[in-house]
Amino acid sequence: MTPSAETGKGQRRKRTFLRLLGYLGEKKGTLAAVIILFLAGSVSFILLSVFLGISVNALTGTIDMSALSRLVLLMAAFAGLSFVCFFLGFRLLARVTQSALFRLRQELFEHMQTLSLRFYDRQPIGELMSRVTNDIDVVTAFFQQPLGTLLMGIFMLATTLIAMFSLHATLAAIASIAIPLLIGLVYLLARVAGPAFVLLQERLADLNGLLEETIAGERTIIAYRQQETVATKEDGVSEGARDVGSRAQIFSLIIYPLTILITNIDIALVALVGSIMIIRGDLSVGVLTTFLSLTLLFVLPLITIFANYNFLLRAGVSAGRIFSILDEKPDIIDKPGAAEMKPVVGHVVFQNVNFSYVPGRQILKNNSFEALPGQMIGLCGPTGAGKSTIINILTRYYDIDSGSIEIDGQSIYDVTQASLRRQIGVVLQEPFLFSDTVMNNLRYGREDATDEECIAAAKETRCHDFISRLPEGYATVLSDGGSNLSQGQRQLLTIARAMVANPRILILDEATSNVDTRTEKDIQAAIRKLQEGRTSFVIAHRLSTIRSSQQILVINNGEIVERGTHDQMMKSKGFYYELYMSQFKGRIAEILPGGVKQT
Repeated sequence: MTPSAETGKGQRRKRTFLRLLGYLGEKKGTLAAVIILFLAGSVSFILLSVFLGISVNALTGTIDMSALSRLVLLMAAFAGLSFVCFFLGFRLLARVTQSALFRLRQELFEHMQTLSLRFYDRQPIGELMSRVTNDIDVVTAFFQQPLGTLLMGIFMLATTLIAMFSLHATLAAIASIAIPLLIGLVYLLARVAGPAFVLLQERLADLNGLLEETIAGERTIIAYRQQETVATKEDGVSEGARDVGSRAQIFSLIIYPLTILITNIDIALVALVGSIMIIRGDLSVGVLTTFLSLTLLFVLPLITIFANYNFLLRAGVSAGRIFSILDEKPDIIDKPGAAEMKPVVGHVVFQNVNFSYVPGRQILKNNSFEALPGQMIGLCGPTGAGKSTIINILTRYYDIDSGSIEIDGQSIYDVTQASLRRQIGVVLQEPFLFSDTVMNNLRYGREDATDEECIAAAKETRCHDFISRLPEGYATVLSDGGSNLSQGQRQLLTIARAMVANPRILILDEATSNVDTRTEKDIQAAIRKLQEGRTSFVIAHRLSTIRSSQQILVINNGEIVERGTHDQMMKSKGFYYELYMSQFKGRIAEILPGGVKQT
């Protein structure tokens, strides 16, 4: 690595750490009190060494017991004062650090809610989980223990140096030799340990991702007897983290004994030079005693500071990974002066819409269509044709490359995202419920909905009966995304949730694809109730679910290749006809033992 690149990295680490410490400034008054208390505690501790030197000098001449007693009492008083100051300082610092951590966690979580889906598309979930768990834990560990120790060490070091140079400049200069030696040592080791800590956090993120994927896919792993394969893969990733962690931790293993060695040599030098001065008559025994005591006080903070330097490095690395998320800007933003979209009737118009997730790789090509208020629009086509993409841009999860999208004559880009999405209800193929009560899950789309409204929606969507049979009824807490309900029950609840939200436009994405035939009938009945008076877009692989659509859009390779009603397109015997007949023949083949013959 070039010197300029290393300098650039060093500057970035410095800025990152200063930014992290900036979170401590939220409680400026408390932080100022911490500084005052640490300073007072350090000065009190230094005065113990001064009084020790005076006491030794007193013992070399005529002993004045009353004066000696006063010195002992003063030393006891300053020892007590030092303890009280440091104790209160650490108590107040705990408040400051916990407030800083709370603010950091809140900022990270709240900022992640503002980011667009494109950010989550390019971030593995394990990597994100590592940043909001492991990296926050590393920063928390630094704030809770080493930070206070480092602050106390810095104050002790500063006050001790002042006292040493005030007492004897020559001996102070000799004692200070340890500082550049330790700084050089830390610099050399940090060049190795810094990148290693960065790599360690990345390896831990990889490990977290693998563990999360393994736990989520445990049924599939067991079904295909891949336990041993997964265990081997985990061993490889875990060994990678172990090896990188060993290289990173070698810094903390080396720095402490080397610090002890350098500081002990430093004390020996001070003792040697001081003894020579006493022999020559240039120094008193009391002054040397004081100076040796101060040198010990000078050495202890050095050991503390440099022994905790690895915590500082790790915290800096983790803070950098956290700040990289905080510095992310959402791709989808409201234009200046965006208006609130008022309640709509559901007249949707796409005009010459082009879209690409990645620049240069177009997904939708010049698509135009119109959905009249209250119409059901079916979307069908091969996997990857662009059906879900049309829905993603209607809800403004992504912005189009060119063209226009209007609802009731108003561009969706002239209104706020929140007001647009209030008009749109979504029922997905995989129903997602939160670990909360059934009632709170129902009112998730409209928080001001009353219990009566939620119960009425549940009755209309055929949820009320099975909810009533739950242990606590509507107050039952759903566990692990609704794992204590069947797939069909979860889907019915999401339909009821959409009804409570009372949107004017509905999006139904394969809402019946993962349930049995009987449950599908219940869900279809609930969907029909939900669709009443609303414009709805239904994505379907089972074409039977969109037969009654007023308009069916057939999408292939990002283009609308056919449109019309089911009967119209069956008569034309085009792409839709082939799709429909392939499904129809497949179902006949399942029913008849001999299958069907091609004609």
